[in-house]
Amino acid sequence: MDTNKAIDFLLENGSEIIQYRLQKEIIKNKKEEERLFKKVIKSPRFILVEKYQKENGYIGISMHGMDNQKETPLQDGETGARLLCDYGIPKNSMIIKNYVKALTNDEILKQEFSLNKPEIVRFNERFMGNGCGWGLQLLIDTVIAMLGYGDEHCKRLIEISLNAFNSINTVSSIMDIAKFNPESKKKYNYPYMESNQLWPCLYHLETLAYTNSWRNETSIKQLSKSINHLNKITPVHDSPYHIKMGSRYYSPCGGFGRQIKPFGTDWREQICCNRRVLTHIALCGAAKNVEVAAQNAEILNDLLRKDGMINIEFNSSYEKRRFKEGLKYGGPYSEAGLSSADYKTDIEITCDLTFWAVHFLHSFNRSH
Repeated sequence: MDTNKAIDFLLENGSEIIQYRLQKEIIKNKKEEERLFKKVIKSPRFILVEKYQKENGYIGISMHGMDNQKETPLQDGETGARLLCDYGIPKNSMIIKNYVKALTNDEILKQEFSLNKPEIVRFNERFMGNGCGWGLQLLIDTVIAMLGYGDEHCKRLIEISLNAFNSINTVSSIMDIAKFNPESKKKYNYPYMESNQLWPCLYHLETLAYTNSWRNETSIKQLSKSINHLNKITPVHDSPYHIKMGSRYYSPCGGFGRQIKPFGTDWREQICCNRRVLTHIALCGAAKNVEVAAQNAEILNDLLRKDGMINIEFNSSYEKRRFKEGLKYGGPYSEAGLSSADYKTDIEITCDLTFWAVHFLHSFNRSH
């Protein structure tokens, strides 16, 4: 996998954030890494996350909720953390150390999730549904893991995540474990599972991607087998399901509602290609034995071999605008943008996609 041409392109055209991550994670030039890091922490979106950190260490308002109370999406406990992770901010930085300290302090969390009744309920029920894609503690522990402290603080979720993936190997469809009432008059009458059910979600995968204590040859092979089976039994198109919590029904956080697809150069294919999921499969060390990840590596290698960069095709200005909007802040279901906040030039899109490809292939090459 020769990515030298792409790396040269990024070093010439990429943002300081992209160049910093290249030096830090791939080129391993400590002097350049330190020089660029000083610029990264002066970037507008990083400064915004810094502004949102409170004296108690918590970042923003709530976590994956209360969006109408926020100035920007970065004023969210999860989205702000994702930016720190995507920017490659070191785990020993004070902004991260103080945030993790807050996330592991029940008194601070109780205070942060006391702004209204739904938030109080979320906090009190935070450990419920963690095995199937629900529960505040699922989000909190995943954030802790992505910030570099999962092996220390998230042993419970690591075990749950492994068990969730292992549990699917004996089923042929989600309907083997889900329930469905065809007589229900609910507006959204989807199949549902009980909150104590095990079923993997994006947050389980992400927790494993950013932790190491679970890794050995057997567990990595088992994870590869589970992901292959999951993709085989998951419908091609959206297949929503709910988690039942008492008498209430909720959509899971990051549920695998449709098949994972490899990268495609048509914008419409991006709707089905979750680049973040593919990245996390590679970071788990499982990619070489996961069929969709191997397909993705082959596609990216061919594209980089041809042009040394990655582009996608837009059929209208609307499609391009939609894609740029997704890059602006990033989130659990979309890869963050590492260029300027407004993406005024097309080359910034090219740089973001090319860096993702280089980073994916680097991680893929190191996997089992």
